[in-house]
Amino acid sequence: MKLETTIEKLDQYYARLSGGKAEQIKSTHVEKVIRKLKAKEEILQTELAETSKQSKKDRIKRKITTINEQIERAEWLLKTIGES
Repeated sequence: MKLETTIEKLDQYYARLSGGKAEQIKSTHVEKVIRKLKAKEEILQTELAETSKQSKKDRIKRKITTINEQIERAEWLLKTIGES
């Protein structure tokens, strides 16, 4: 998901929030997600180090890249909701 899509989703969330159709996202919720993503990344890094098959290494590297992108978006969201 690109940053533009993330921003659109955030705008939609704020519209639902102002209409009373959504609950406020708390920074603790986002922090919890970030912790879970980082824990998953550590597991994958360990798995990557123990794997010898190249195709599996490639798959794990793609997963790690995806997790890093998700962490980046979550940190952006945390900053954004903190400013609101």
